[in-house]
Amino acid sequence: APRLSKVEKNWSPFVHGGELYMSYSLQPHVVLRCSWRGGSCTLAHNTSNHLLATYQALEQELRGGTPYAHLPGRGFLAAAHVKDASHSPPLYASIFYLVDEQPPFRVRHLSPKLCISEQLNEISISATCALQYVTGLVVDEASNLALVSYGEMDCKMHVAALPLDKLLALTQTHSLHDESLASSECVDWAFNS
Repeated sequence: APRLSKVEKNWSPFVHGGELYMSYSLQPHVVLRCSWRGGSCTLAHNTSNHLLATYQALEQELRGGTPYAHLPGRGFLAAAHVKDASHSPPLYASIFYLVDEQPPFRVRHLSPKLCISEQLNEISISATCALQYVTGLVVDEASNLALVSYGEMDCKMHVAALPLDKLLALTQTHSLHDESLASSECVDWAFNS
């Protein structure tokens, strides 16, 4: 497993087969198996995704965000934030992603950077969205809702109810089909249409 730093945060927990796991990093996607008691963790899986490597090439850091929401038959949905330190102060944007339902929990699909806003169209670098990061996610498939809590400008918290089907469609923007085949299609979506 990677060496732990003095400051550790943004681990994303999830449960599979009664076992507790933590997504430690996204690229590479390092998954730890952790004890329910005592908190000790060991490396369980380590996979890479060249779509996520694009962020590193652009010197943008991927950080965890939400616990994983299990979607039976589809995988686990989560949000992460992207830190762009080339700006001062750094900009933060959110992406949503799906990982495989079974080990090694490979990251398969991810959305573009998103702006959660009441505006019909707002780009992720607008003033409202320049420092926005998702922290919580609860999914209700029966109601077709994803309840998302997110911080804005490092001082306000908000909660948004997003249509789950549209959010999942956005995660299909960039897909890793297998080790050698990926697709990326940027699509204009609005959450409130």
